[in-house]
Amino acid sequence: MKKIISILFLATMLVSCSDSGISPDDLVKQKTAIIYFSAQNSLRSYVMRDLSEIAAGAPSLKRGETVVVYLDRKEGTEIYVFDRNHADLTPTMTMESNLDSSDPATMAWLLAWVKENYPALDYGLTLWSHADGWLQPLNTNYQSAASRKWLKSFGIDDGDVFDLDRGTSMAIEDLATVLRNSGMKFRYIFFDACLMQCIEVDYALRHTADYIIGAPISTTADGAYYTHQLTDGLFADDPADIARTYYTDVIDRVSSSYSLGIVVSAVKTSGLDSLANLTQQLLEKNNIQLSMVNGQWSMDNVQAYNAYTYRTFYRPDFFDAAAAMSAILPADDAAIWREQLDKCIVYKAGTPTFYASSEVGDGFFYLADDFCAVSMFVPQQKYTDNATLCPYGDFNETWLLTEWAKTLNP
Repeated sequence: MKKIISILFLATMLVSCSDSGISPDDLVKQKTAIIYFSAQNSLRSYVMRDLSEIAAGAPSLKRGETVVVYLDRKEGTEIYVFDRNHADLTPTMTMESNLDSSDPATMAWLLAWVKENYPALDYGLTLWSHADGWLQPLNTNYQSAASRKWLKSFGIDDGDVFDLDRGTSMAIEDLATVLRNSGMKFRYIFFDACLMQCIEVDYALRHTADYIIGAPISTTADGAYYTHQLTDGLFADDPADIARTYYTDVIDRVSSSYSLGIVVSAVKTSGLDSLANLTQQLLEKNNIQLSMVNGQWSMDNVQAYNAYTYRTFYRPDFFDAAAAMSAILPADDAAIWREQLDKCIVYKAGTPTFYASSEVGDGFFYLADDFCAVSMFVPQQKYTDNATLCPYGDFNETWLLTEWAKTLNP
C-alpha cells in the first residue's frame, strides 16, 4: 500500500515494510543494498530508466537480499523496495513534501529508516547523481537551492529551479559524518557519478566502508546498468564485482553511450592510512611540500582524467595518482609508493580511450598502460593564475582543506 508521509513526522513515525521478528540467524543472511538517486537536476530523465532496470533484476535476487531505492526528482521524493518477490514500480512510500537530497539530514533520516525496517549485517550504498570529486561545494545552504552556480561536490538538488544544476550539493566531509553516525556497517560505497574515485574522497570515507567503487573520469549519464548490477555486482561476495560488472557492460556496449569509454576501480579502504603515512614520509625524505607551488616537478604528459578547460569550469586535471607520484618522487621511492597503492586497489579496468571534453581534440583521452584508475590533486601555478576565472577559486588553497592534504602537510 502506498504511504504518504510528511517530512515533519519522519523522525518519529517509521513505518515498517519488512517482516517483523527477524532472528539472529536470519539477520546474518540479510543483505540490503541502498541506492540513493539524487535526480532533482538535469539527470532526471535518466533515473526512471535505471529504476526500471532495477525492477527487471529484482526477480533474480536471492532470499534475504533487499534493494531500497531513495528517488528524488522534481515530481517528488519516493522510496521503492525490491526483493525477489516484489519487482513492481509502485512506490512503498511517497513524501508529502519534496526533500533536499543534498541535505545530510535527509540522508541521515533515510539510513535510520532503512536500519529500522530492513536490518542487515551487510549494507551497501550506491550514490547516483552529478559529482565533482573532492572539490568543495559552493552551496551547502540546504534551505536555499537557487543560489548555486552550476557546480557540485556530490549530488545536486535544484529545488524549485528545475534542471538548471544550480542547487545544493553535499560536501564529502558531511557525507562522511552522516555515514559514520548511522551506526551501519557498509561493505561498499559505489559512486555512480563523475570523478569520485580520487584519493581525497577515498581517504575521507575510509572509516565508513570497506570498499569504495567508482570512476576517476566524467562518466556517461547512463551510468551503471542496474539489471546486471543486481545479478552480478551489488550483492556479490567481492564488492570489486561491481566495478567488474560495470566494465564488462561497457565493453559489451549494453548502452550506446558506453562507446564513450570507462575507467573504473575498487579501493580497499583498510590500507589508506598506511598509504597516507608512507606518502608523508617519502615527501619529507625528499624535502617536497605538496602544499607549495614551487616548480619542483612537471606534470607535462602525466595521465589526467579531466580536461582543464573553461567549458568544464576549470575543474583541475585529476591526475592519475600513480603517474603523478612518479613525476614527483625519485624513481625508487615512486616504486615503493606504487607498491603500497596497489595493495589498496583490488581491481581496476579501463578502455583504451575515454571521453574528457569537446574542447580537446576529438574529445577523447588515451589511457596509459600503467594507469591506476584513482586520481589525485597536484598543486600547479595555473590554478592560482586562473583563480578569478574559476568559480571554485584557487584549487591550491581549497585542496588544503581536505583531510588527505592535512595529513600530508601536518
